[in-house]
Amino acid sequence: MKVIICGANQIGYNIASYLAAEENDIIIIDESPELVGYVQETLDVQAVIGQGSCPSLLEDLAGDDTDILIAVMPSDERNIIACQIGQSLLNIPVKIAHIRNQSYLNSKWLDQTVHNFPIDYIISPERQVARVILSNLKIPGVMEVVHLENSESIALFLHFDEHSPMNNIPLQQIGEQFSGLPFRVLGIFRNEDFVIPGAQDYLMSGDDAYVLVEREKLSRFLAVFGIKSEPLEKIIIAGGGNVGLYLAQGILREMPDVSLKIIENNKDRARLLAETLEDVVVLHGNVIDLNVLKEAKVSQSDMMVSVTNDDASNILSSLLGKNLGVPRVTTLVSNMMYPKFLPSLGVDSILNPGFITISTILNHIRRGSIRTAHVLQGEVGEIFEASVPSDSKLIGEKFGLLNVQDKSIVGGVIRNESFYIPRSDEFIEENDHLILLVSNTYIGRIEKMLRSRND
Repeated sequence: MKVIICGANQIGYNIASYLAAEENDIIIIDESPELVGYVQETLDVQAVIGQGSCPSLLEDLAGDDTDILIAVMPSDERNIIACQIGQSLLNIPVKIAHIRNQSYLNSKWLDQTVHNFPIDYIISPERQVARVILSNLKIPGVMEVVHLENSESIALFLHFDEHSPMNNIPLQQIGEQFSGLPFRVLGIFRNEDFVIPGAQDYLMSGDDAYVLVEREKLSRFLAVFGIKSEPLEKIIIAGGGNVGLYLAQGILREMPDVSLKIIENNKDRARLLAETLEDVVVLHGNVIDLNVLKEAKVSQSDMMVSVTNDDASNILSSLLGKNLGVPRVTTLVSNMMYPKFLPSLGVDSILNPGFITISTILNHIRRGSIRTAHVLQGEVGEIFEASVPSDSKLIGEKFGLLNVQDKSIVGGVIRNESFYIPRSDEFIEENDHLILLVSNTYIGRIEKMLRSRND
């Protein structure tokens, strides 16, 4: 797959890094010699100095075999122009644009923007990050909720401590003991390793794991596994930028019983938030100022979410909040060098906006019958969903074909609108909706297996 990325900023770099690891043909364009130089030094991609919205440059680089154009330059207008060139002059099949201007993203104009502009998909990382955090807040006690297209199941990223009642018990034994509780452990992070477990593997204190659960049995699952998930009553948002604003609006809309406060350092921005958000207490101050946190009474809150534009401020404010007695803290961190040690310091949930953006883009560009994709922590693999087409080579094969040691695992199947956990010796049927976890090294193979014969 040939992909042109216009913009070598953090978003563009993360996308290029991830797609290049899958042996795609990646070309990245940016006006900054420094950014292009960094890309050339660190990634195995073609990096070019230039303006991503320049017709002649795009024509030279795209040729007639480019599959996707992703425009993530700082200017919305340049992103739109790049997509226009990709459509009108180069006939590139898929055009994706990063749009920041809230006027474009207003629901009043959004449909018209996509319909009339030459853009197939608009990405807005700030909104997407806020949406993910909001989903996580609805299930306190989990580190991450993985969005799935089907409504019958849900995937969770969980931490297991020394108090977990399921520690050191073979997963097969747990499944047999709780046969009426459909779930499957998809992948386990243990120390520096990531494993796709087998029936005789088990969970240990300190493990972080992705688990697929039948949605209707979620409450029982959390209780059985000793995961406390009491509804939140008081939330503090540290940082009133776009992510903080979108998150606050989401909480007001979908969690109306929550008492909400926002801490924002910029005086004018704090005033705007106070005027925009009804029933929200907005405090003007630095999120890493201990006196400001005490004034906000963070010790009386159930959750603190740090979403400023600065990683260091997010980390420090979360640690200060934890030290002051906040039961749970969520931290937004862009630099992936930090998260390796943050859990040991008490940070409960770490979200990387780059992973969220990559997952959003993968949803639009994965081939075959794959519908949704979610990048795992540490970029070790993906959880994705796929329907088995009527002409698939997989029909009549056993699920064991997709359960490959340390490569892939079928977490669950939706068949006739019902969710269940398949055995390896059962057979795949037409229109089965599969939920899989696949390691990075095996994604291309599974993607080909899931394609229609006509693809």
